[in-house]
Amino acid sequence: MIQIPKEELLESLKDGYTEYKNAVAAGSDEVDLAHIKGFCTTIEQILSVYGSVTKDEIIEIKNPIIGDISLRRKKKVDFSSIDLETPSILRKRSK
Repeated sequence: MIQIPKEELLESLKDGYTEYKNAVAAGSDEVDLAHIKGFCTTIEQILSVYGSVTKDEIIEIKNPIIGDISLRRKKKVDFSSIDLETPSILRKRSK
């Protein structure tokens, strides 16, 4: 098994957050941002599972760099309960 020091993973996570912040500021497209988000999320999960890093510790690192921005995937909409026969403008008005 590969042994990577926890401090190096934490530093990589900080670098990932900084890269995300800079990419957003530079106006990068959604594909580039998705790759960076995936990297950060993966490192977070590795640290949580194998590095015994708590969610609070990750938040302490994340908040000063990118704030409360979620890097998780957005939940998909369940279209089975939506009336797709009615135009969306009318569905929105009825709510």
